[in-house]
Amino acid sequence: MVYAQSSNTLGVHPSLYSPAFTYHMSFNFSERENSTVLETSPTTPPCGLEGSGQANRTSGSYELTSGEVAVLGLVFGVLWLVSILGNALVCLVIHRSRRTQSTTNYFVVSMACADLLMSLGCAPFVLLQVASGRWPLSAAACKAVRYLQHLCPGVQVYVLLSISVDRFYTIVYPLSFKVSREKAKKMILASWLFDAAFVSPCLFFYGSTSAGSSHCDFFLPDSWGSIAYAAVHLLVGFLVPVVLIMSFYQRVVRYIWRISADGHTVRRTMNIVPRTKVKTIKMFLMLNSVFFFTWTPFFIAQLWHPKESDGPGRQGLLFFAAIAWISFSSTASKPTLYSVYNANFRRA
Repeated sequence: MVYAQSSNTLGVHPSLYSPAFTYHMSFNFSERENSTVLETSPTTPPCGLEGSGQANRTSGSYELTSGEVAVLGLVFGVLWLVSILGNALVCLVIHRSRRTQSTTNYFVVSMACADLLMSLGCAPFVLLQVASGRWPLSAAACKAVRYLQHLCPGVQVYVLLSISVDRFYTIVYPLSFKVSREKAKKMILASWLFDAAFVSPCLFFYGSTSAGSSHCDFFLPDSWGSIAYAAVHLLVGFLVPVVLIMSFYQRVVRYIWRISADGHTVRRTMNIVPRTKVKTIKMFLMLNSVFFFTWTPFFIAQLWHPKESDGPGRQGLLFFAAIAWISFSSTASKPTLYSVYNANFRRA
């Protein structure tokens, strides 16, 4: 009990924001009369209700069960192993075999390097984050991983566009334009440089700070700048190149189909389209289809801007894990397609 001299008033002043109160009895003595004042004072809750609620949200809702972690680890591990071995073999075979050192395979090597960069610089850290339920590295590492996650598919879609241009002029207009090795190298370099600059805003939008724990944002933040960037990224970094690729291959396929339907040899004037080039077109059509299917969810998901100021939720975690699994499967599928459609890879 607290003894004090004050006026004879009864005052109750509970805090409207504190979940708990403690009451102190104050006896006030004056010359005229004695009165007892019941005064309330807010105190800090002993259990920290607000803090514990936030902790439960950031830890309990974020972490996966041991079974879910085992499944994710197995899937990511298999994809990672196939991607590393397959793309490394692709680069080695093209480097050592003269039969595979064509202009088209320069583009293939470029995509294999992008897949290796994705597998080594991004996939292990994404798996670590999803499995452990937290981001164990620095903010700079978070920005770097998210940057690579945007860079690699962007480079590949523009390399695929370069391949479609090469195939179009090689088959339809072989005498008017030819993609030489020097031109192919310049097209590859332009694809890397353009997309490296185009996805650079990721370094500003992504972060790894959170109240109470460290995490790396799965998606772009909920702001006007990130929303505008996500829309432009979807349009320029994916939809426009995809439409152009489909346009070039549609004209190539229509040309081959029209010549074949006329009952003639697949030729235009003195241009003979060998069966091997037709098979190469089939391979790249399948390659483009797999790429579009596996990366479309990733580009569309960038339009989702959940509020993760207190850390990522379980729903966002599972959604991000599914998107990452689908997109990473693209890196493991390309070496398989090369070996199926190209006899030189099988013999090498």
